[in-house]
Amino acid sequence: MVELDDQDWETQFAQLEQTDQEALDAEANARIEAELNEMDRSVTDEFGDFDSIWRGIKAETEHARQLAADENFVDGMHMGELDQWEGFDGLNTHSTRDPPLGDYLFEQNNPLQDAKNPFEEGMKIMEDGGNLSLAALAFEAAVQKDPQHIAAWVKLGESQAQNEKETPAIRALEQALKLDPSNLEALMGLAVSYTNEGYESTAYRTLERWLAIKYPTLMKEPLSSDADMGFTDRHLLHEKVTNLFIQAAQLSPSGEQMDPDVQVGLGVLFYGVEEYDKAVDCFESALASTESGVTNSSSQVHLLWNRLGATLANSGRSEEAIDAYSRALALRPNFVRARYNLGVSCINIGCFTEAAQHLLGALAMHKVVEKQGKERVREVVGDGISERQLDDMIHQNQSTNLYDTLRRVFGQMGRRDLADLVGPGVDVERFRGEFEF
Repeated sequence: MVELDDQDWETQFAQLEQTDQEALDAEANARIEAELNEMDRSVTDEFGDFDSIWRGIKAETEHARQLAADENFVDGMHMGELDQWEGFDGLNTHSTRDPPLGDYLFEQNNPLQDAKNPFEEGMKIMEDGGNLSLAALAFEAAVQKDPQHIAAWVKLGESQAQNEKETPAIRALEQALKLDPSNLEALMGLAVSYTNEGYESTAYRTLERWLAIKYPTLMKEPLSSDADMGFTDRHLLHEKVTNLFIQAAQLSPSGEQMDPDVQVGLGVLFYGVEEYDKAVDCFESALASTESGVTNSSSQVHLLWNRLGATLANSGRSEEAIDAYSRALALRPNFVRARYNLGVSCINIGCFTEAAQHLLGALAMHKVVEKQGKERVREVVGDGISERQLDDMIHQNQSTNLYDTLRRVFGQMGRRDLADLVGPGVDVERFRGEFEF
């Protein structure tokens, strides 16, 4: 034994104090971890009793990111945004706050402003699979003519969301809810857009509102507060709303009679806990349902097939994703996004020639949609619009995804000569000698 002097005692006590504090911190962390694990188990147990209902929601993200990182790809090129639902990547930083987005901001100098019936024009464009920017301008003109036109606000939100412009989509759908707080179509659309933008808590509360309106007998306690919340509160809110949606699904447990909109809502919720396989089942159940809903209506079902494809792809099931995208294209041949996603799935399984064909096909479709859009505008507003104005309308916020991805595919094929030809304004006809599309 060695006797300690005063300095040694102080050193020893300091070490003991530090050790005690570390032990307390470790114990506290262990308690927190145990609590969160118990929450996760409770959610998993609840879902486990209902495993016939669903599975996943995220797009081509992980495979696309791996593809972008491949050192064999063309140096210095960007993959572009490959997410089908862009915000579904867990990288948001504002999931506990409501979105302070404000009022809808209208496009200046809208040439459809003086159209006789812009709402009908917008609906026709959407039904024909036309240019989404043009459809949004038509719906903007409709709500400016009649600010109380609820259906026009909803369709404005839908057209912006389908065109991957989530902020104006949210603003439009929120305005629809101000006019009609019980509008189920607007609530479901908002829940999806909030999720895409990373406002998870707001998405969960919006789904809860949707359920309270459609299935009021399930609501045994008041709706959740709009107050900001931390991680644990958000987890509990997710668990609460998910359990309510499961109860709604159990009201009609036989597959073909399930409420398709409940399935889609559950898909969004299961994404929140990364239960991707359950979300696949969710979309499949919605598609199999014989009940009428917003999400499986004739104007929306192609989007549902596309979302199923994106979810399957995110789950590593690219071959099945290809089939889902093909179903979407059978319903809406001009659906450029599905054609693009189909090409990305082919990339994921190493079928680069087929990927190039699908991406070139998407570019060809894009040109057709642009031409049809210009012709439609001239029919509506006459000759008092310049070619430049038409181009500005048609190409609003146009993504470079197709060009970037096609260049990468050609690079992977060792065809830098073809990669150098790809860019905005490229004539896709020059590729027909080597590819069928």
